[in-house]
Amino acid sequence: MTTHTSSAPGGGTTPGRALIVGAAALFTDMLVHGLAVPVLPLLPAVVEQGPAATGILFSSYAIAMIAATLFAGRIVDRHGPKTPLLIGLAGLAAATLLFATGGPYWLLLIARSAQGVAGGMSWVAALSLIAATTSFEKRGQAMGVAMSTITLGVLVGPPLAGFMVEHLGTASPFLLAAGVALADGVLRIVLVSGSPRVVDDTAGPLAVLRVPGSLSIVIAIAIGAGALSGIEPVLPAHLGAGPLVIGLLFGAASLAAIIANPVVGRYVATAPPRALVGSGAVAAAGALLALGWAGELWQTCLGMALLGVASALLLAPATTLISEQGFRSDPPTLGGSFALYNLAYAAGLALGPLLAGFGVQRLGFAAAMTVGAALLLALGGAGLVRLPARRETPAAAD
Repeated sequence: MTTHTSSAPGGGTTPGRALIVGAAALFTDMLVHGLAVPVLPLLPAVVEQGPAATGILFSSYAIAMIAATLFAGRIVDRHGPKTPLLIGLAGLAAATLLFATGGPYWLLLIARSAQGVAGGMSWVAALSLIAATTSFEKRGQAMGVAMSTITLGVLVGPPLAGFMVEHLGTASPFLLAAGVALADGVLRIVLVSGSPRVVDDTAGPLAVLRVPGSLSIVIAIAIGAGALSGIEPVLPAHLGAGPLVIGLLFGAASLAAIIANPVVGRYVATAPPRALVGSGAVAAAGALLALGWAGELWQTCLGMALLGVASALLLAPATTLISEQGFRSDPPTLGGSFALYNLAYAAGLALGPLLAGFGVQRLGFAAAMTVGAALLLALGGAGLVRLPARRETPAAAD
């Protein structure tokens, strides 16, 4: 395979600055996403609409994110990453201020959609900025570091929001989010100069999707994102607990994922991907069953922790595999790989809450979790059929 040369950094934006801005953008987006988890389902304007409407509210973020991703790519191609980074910042600030109003439902739906648009713009622009300023050989590592901040944002958001609501009121997490977005905006303005463009990595996600086995990886990513996001709109109302307890429960899931990720990562190079991903699908199904039939709070906590472990088993090998699929595509691409990862992750974020919300409204919580567990096993089994094996040799160069 021919080694690619990197594009020249644009306007003085160094790889270090690009990584800081990209990582901060991803962290901020998922922090705001996490801050909403223990708050939105318990707002009176949302509770009175029922589980299905709550699922729609949560999935609207990912639906808007997918739509914005398509436009963000065109904006980056024409104007460079700085413009969509600033558009994403404006959308995020607007969304957090709208959330602070607490309702009505239609206004919260607009806010959640605006947050999704901001996320789509920020994710594409952040990864494009890193790609445009980092050599092809080091690009995968830099993007991996940036993507790891997503989990950090998910970990910090829910427990922090629960604590703040208990002591400072419902609007406080969103006012904090607005402040964090402002600080992130300063980084985007100060550290990004010029409009660096990618010139050595032009293939998109469809090129990677056409590589045999990529669809199976997409299914694994969607399951990993959808299993946890599906719980977000329905668990708070089911438990009837306060925001602090809900935040801590989701924090337990994220903490379990943080702990499990390096453990799973250690075996990604040696264990068969089917064993890891298959175990993740089984663990996710078991977690949903545990949550659905839990009679005590500690049982719910164990179910959430198992869900976090399942997420690590699904996403850690999928992240490695999807980048290797990029090297197998023609032409080779890392940007296309991570774009496909983002789209698959967003698809899980969209489908999980939507299916869970309608399922709980139609069947009740326990039955919906049981059906969800069966669906995860069926999808996981289908995805394992063509899951590619991990390459044994480095794919970055001849």
